[in-house]
Amino acid sequence: MAQIMEFSGRLTRSDKRPANPGRYDLRFELHASAGDDDPLWEETVRGIEVVPGGFFRVVLGRSAPLSAQLFDNGPRWLGVRVVRKRGIDDETAPRVPVTGMMVRLAERVRALEDRLGVQPDHVEVDERQAQVLEAIEALEQRIEDLEREVESSDVEERIRALTDRVTRIDDEEDGRLIRIEDELEDLIGPDGDVVDLNERMDRIEGKAPELIANLRLREKEQSRERVGVLRKDIDQLSQTIETLRLGSSRLAARLDEIANQPPPTAEAVGAVSRQGDVMTGGLTINRGGLEVLSGGITCRGANVNSLEASHQVKAPKVICDALELRGDLTVDNTHRVIQVRAIEGRQGSARKDGLLTLNARGGAEVVIGNAEEARGAQVHGPVTGGSFHAEGVGLAQVFDVYGSIAPGQVAAMRPDGAKVEFSKRDADPAVIGVCVDQAGLSVGGSTVGGRALVVLQGVAHVDVDAGSDGIAVGDLLVAGPEGRARKAGPDAPRGAVFGKAVSPLAEGQGRIAVLVGIC
Repeated sequence: MAQIMEFSGRLTRSDKRPANPGRYDLRFELHASAGDDDPLWEETVRGIEVVPGGFFRVVLGRSAPLSAQLFDNGPRWLGVRVVRKRGIDDETAPRVPVTGMMVRLAERVRALEDRLGVQPDHVEVDERQAQVLEAIEALEQRIEDLEREVESSDVEERIRALTDRVTRIDDEEDGRLIRIEDELEDLIGPDGDVVDLNERMDRIEGKAPELIANLRLREKEQSRERVGVLRKDIDQLSQTIETLRLGSSRLAARLDEIANQPPPTAEAVGAVSRQGDVMTGGLTINRGGLEVLSGGITCRGANVNSLEASHQVKAPKVICDALELRGDLTVDNTHRVIQVRAIEGRQGSARKDGLLTLNARGGAEVVIGNAEEARGAQVHGPVTGGSFHAEGVGLAQVFDVYGSIAPGQVAAMRPDGAKVEFSKRDADPAVIGVCVDQAGLSVGGSTVGGRALVVLQGVAHVDVDAGSDGIAVGDLLVAGPEGRARKAGPDAPRGAVFGKAVSPLAEGQGRIAVLVGIC
């Protein structure tokens, strides 16, 4: 017997709306829980018809038989996924709990058939009919044997004896029915429990008026106590209000007295005398700071001291003859730096842009940037100096690149002279230098966007092919295929030698230092 299960469901899209009508290939999966990802059973059914509204009906277990053991630990959760050419979609509808009743019932029917000796489905129909006829004949034979052994008079005798026993139970004086009737009479009679219960109810109802009166008396006493407490609170509140009224009267009188007094003079309070817009004497602000809403502050000299909580004056922090701020000024106390938006030079006392001088008094060096960031400086215009010291090596020029070129490869000009490429011919006279990623001094702009940095003079590292003879210090180098240099021979053409080796290579391929210079 095939273990199958019929299932009716509804197919939805990813936006929770019903799927369009048509035929779909669906995969059905049984999971141990609603959130489990690993299926316990799965089956793919193709060509399932989906009607308007997304509803469909399918029989499961035909290609992948179901087992009753799947449902031994309770119901399983059935999920539906759409099978497409590009793959399998995710589940768009909630999983449905399935008890597997039909599968377990089929399992039990099969076990019952095994116990009854029913042959499998492949037994011929004629053989099964013969077995059924033999079973019916055996059953008829047993019924005939029983009819011959048992007479109907025996059955009637047993029924008559049972009727007599019921009659004796009803007629006896001490029978069970009589005892039950006596007990019921005692329960409801003059001395029964029901009578006692009525008397108790009467006594309780008689005490009800007394109980109600006690409750009302208790409520009145509690109300009197609450009224007394409220009166005490009102008295205390009245006293507080009277105290506040007297205090406000004294405060109003003091304010009137202060208002009628003449304004104090600067000498009386020890303040600076002010006449018009001129202030004579010094200005001392102990606390609160100074806030100027308009007009600004102009003075010939300013001396600002630092004050701590102990009011002890420390060493001056800022001393200047003139200070003018026309932008943002940030002082970072942690790193001891001052941050400004821009710094401009000035022509003497005139308010015009002029020369900006740095470290003109002591002549110490000016440091721009740091070793970690190494972003350098950008100068728009010429740079003039007595000497120039660079950390890197070599003088390099930025060229446009045809194709691609990597640091260490020999660079040569293309025939059109517009761009450079790595050398492809042996002893190419169009060689110009060595491609590098950085140099001591570079000209020609940025290397972004298909451009490369090529060392024309100075030391650079170049890829070489030393062969079996090797390269010694002082050997002249020429360009070779694939951007590698080689040792120059005595017949090297004019202009093909681009440098001299300053480090050796015994044999094979590698990278050495070369002093670049076209010969």
